Amino acid sequence: MIKKNVSEYRHKARQHKSTLDENLGQASVPAVKQYLQLGIEQGLDIDQICDQLGLVQSILTENSNHITGLQFQQLISALLAHSNDELFGLHTAKYVQPVSYSVLGYISMNCQNLGQAITKISPFERLVGDMGVTTLTQQGDQVKISWHCQFTDSIVKRHMVDNCLASWLTFARYLVNQDCNPSKILLTRKLPTLAQQSDYQGVFNCSIRYGQNDNAIIFDKSLLALPLNKGDQQLLSTLETHAEALISKVANPLNFSVQLPRIIEQSLKSGNFHQQEIAKKFSISTKTLQRRLTANGLNFQKVLDETRLKVAKQYLSKSALNLSEISSELGFKETRSFYRWFNKLTQKTPGEYRKNQQGN
Repeated sequence: MIKKNVSEYRHKARQHKSTLDENLGQASVPAVKQYLQLGIEQGLDIDQICDQLGLVQSILTENSNHITGLQFQQLISALLAHSNDELFGLHTAKYVQPVSYSVLGYISMNCQNLGQAITKISPFERLVGDMGVTTLTQQGDQVKISWHCQFTDSIVKRHMVDNCLASWLTFARYLVNQDCNPSKILLTRKLPTLAQQSDYQGVFNCSIRYGQNDNAIIFDKSLLALPLNKGDQQLLSTLETHAEALISKVANPLNFSVQLPRIIEQSLKSGNFHQQEIAKKFSISTKTLQRRLTANGLNFQKVLDETRLKVAKQYLSKSALNLSEISSELGFKETRSFYRWFNKLTQKTPGEYRKNQQGN
């Protein structure tokens, strides 16, 4: 009986993961090419790998095309399986160029300074793909830019994070035409080998902290003022108009009441789900967000609780995570806070709810 329950529980967990995998959105071909270029350099049979995954080569030759996020995750997993490079994602950063970020790359090039370029990431990163969400926060004289990967494969996610942070820094150095270095790098991954630590150091050239709660670059606020040699404000305006048109084609035409819970859900684990932080995700002010809430007859706290509760029930019913891990995934700083909140909304403890679901 116990074995049967465990088997059913694992089956439910696999079903839940499959559902998550199917909702990974899409990735632009230029973003994919960084990985393919490193694979080619390492002598991997890219044609065979793509054929096995059912990826049509002609799609990958046109930069305006996209592949599904699930295909991208599968492609990276296959490349990792054929490569002996434990830091494959980190090493792809050397292939970053403006086109790697689609129109966003050229928008960044035509900003006046590094600070302006960074503010363009959030509204236009969807052009690159749905691989993750970027958040920008200021901590005194330091600025923190974090990336929250949406992919479900933990190994692929680690390489995606390495690629993202290393590519950002490599491209920023290109934009300002100098070797600017951050104050520190935060990585959630476990402490790597000494040889791998040396590789990370060679790319980032700053203090690197492993086993952190976030994947982020922290740098001195003064770097925001660094001028960009190629900036053209008139061209910038044209590029932004073009990017907005592309966004409308790439993104699903979801209305505000559909977008809001989705963005909240994406922000839970990072803890950046408060009203002012969600407003930044929409690239609007908190007052504008409040006006949109009122116009749609919505209450922010109610939407937050409903979204959080939906995700909590999914984890309790369909995942193998323990209650402490679920609490962390939902953005609670303490497990007991999760217990009290869940009990208040459902009149059941998380454990009781899970037990009832497993009994059905």
